[in-house]
Amino acid sequence: MGWSTSELAKLTETTVNTIRHYHKLDLLAQPERMSNGYKQYGPSHLLRLLQIRRMRELGIQLSDIDSVQNDHEQQQLALKHLDGELGEQIDKLQKAREEVALLLEHGAPIDTASGFSDIAAAMTAPDRGLMSLYSRLYDESTMSEMKSIMSEGSPYDHEVDELPDDADEESRARLAEKIAPDMKRQLESQPWLLAPTDRMTGDRTMGRHAITSLIGELYSDAQIDVMQRAFIQIFPTLDIPDEHRDRFLSFITEAAHEEASRHRGSEGGAASGRGSS
Repeated sequence: MGWSTSELAKLTETTVNTIRHYHKLDLLAQPERMSNGYKQYGPSHLLRLLQIRRMRELGIQLSDIDSVQNDHEQQQLALKHLDGELGEQIDKLQKAREEVALLLEHGAPIDTASGFSDIAAAMTAPDRGLMSLYSRLYDESTMSEMKSIMSEGSPYDHEVDELPDDADEESRARLAEKIAPDMKRQLESQPWLLAPTDRMTGDRTMGRHAITSLIGELYSDAQIDVMQRAFIQIFPTLDIPDEHRDRFLSFITEAAHEEASRHRGSEGGAASGRGSS
């Protein structure tokens, strides 16, 4: 007595489509057909399918099954490779679970950057968004420094966050005066912030463009204006080595050139589009 395709699928806890897929890959031999035209699988098909299912459960790729089937040495190599991969997956899952626990413990928004859950409540939404990007651009050491900066905060952070888009000149000037001392202290303790691309782990040009673009997205023109005013006030009096000033000047020069080049490229594309229409 044999089994139909659906019976074999049920017996091995798989699906009819999966069995058909194994046939197409020549991993499972085609069975004979009964007089009524239906396939009938025998014990050898059952055993083979159980072997395939077991290897797939362990993580063996379908393309590797034939090569390890009857080769003990290859089996051991495949298992050692799988053990390494599973260890990495477990580490990632454990880290993700720890992150979830911290988010729950502190009631932090789900998009909070790794390591910032415990201070997320004190951060503004734009600052959380910026740190989310930074976490993709910098290593853990740099992000630890950023967390220290964010932890200190400023008594005027929420005043900046709530600044209306149409804030008048007097309000902007007054707020810039308020935030200038904290900005000065942060830049003197972390002068690398003047040229943030130097510490990036990936493509610096893409990173610089991402930061400037996201700042324009997260902060209003009024908020950016206030921060620029504060920076202009403190830059001449920053107590930092000249090398950091030079790095800053190089940074803004490169950024300006890149922006000009990008602008010319977009104009050229627009002109090309008009010419072809």
